[in-house]
Amino acid sequence: MTLYEQILSLPLFQGLSHEDLDNIVTHTKFDFTRVEPGKDIVHEDTPCTKLRFLLNGTAVVHSRADDNSYSVDEDMQAPAMIGLERLFGLRQYYGHTITALSRCSLLNLAKEEVMKLSDKQLIFRMNLMNRLATDAQKSGRQVWARRPTALADGLLRFFSSHTRYPAGHKVFNIRMQTLANEIGQSRLNVSRKLNEWDDKGLIAISRGRIDIPMLEALLQLKDCP
Repeated sequence: MTLYEQILSLPLFQGLSHEDLDNIVTHTKFDFTRVEPGKDIVHEDTPCTKLRFLLNGTAVVHSRADDNSYSVDEDMQAPAMIGLERLFGLRQYYGHTITALSRCSLLNLAKEEVMKLSDKQLIFRMNLMNRLATDAQKSGRQVWARRPTALADGLLRFFSSHTRYPAGHKVFNIRMQTLANEIGQSRLNVSRKLNEWDDKGLIAISRGRIDIPMLEALLQLKDCP
């Protein structure tokens, strides 16, 4: 895939013509960087001054509870966008630490360049607005969703609501008692259900850790009789 094709595949550039992209490349300051495995791409609570696009490679997104009682690691595959929800608004700091798992290639746009593109390119502006509106709508509906009463549904809701994308590899670093408290169930019942899923190969549990190879496979249990 050429660089032009990679850029046109990114969420905010989809729908642009090659002529539009030629004009953007001519008048926009693109910053291309590479991050080696094990190095942080962005770090939580540092200022978000750039919109970053993962063009190649794999990274891991690390999120944590405010009280540090648990955390979640989830894989991020290229192409992906980093920082849009933190570039504007009340708190303009990264909300996650993202670390490269393989050698990663990134395209970085300074906030000023994002604003220029939004002003001059209608398609870019519409893509930007649609992405922000969609994310806001999804987030707004979560608080109105009915609280699950069944143990399995409560666990699935917890796993899906604490991830950025409801598919792929996830690792929950959480104690069994903490998880039980979060969903309002007993530790014993939570342990039994997790061990049942472990036996089926849907998850792998160890002390303080729940490894979910494919979250989408686990979430399909909602549709089972």
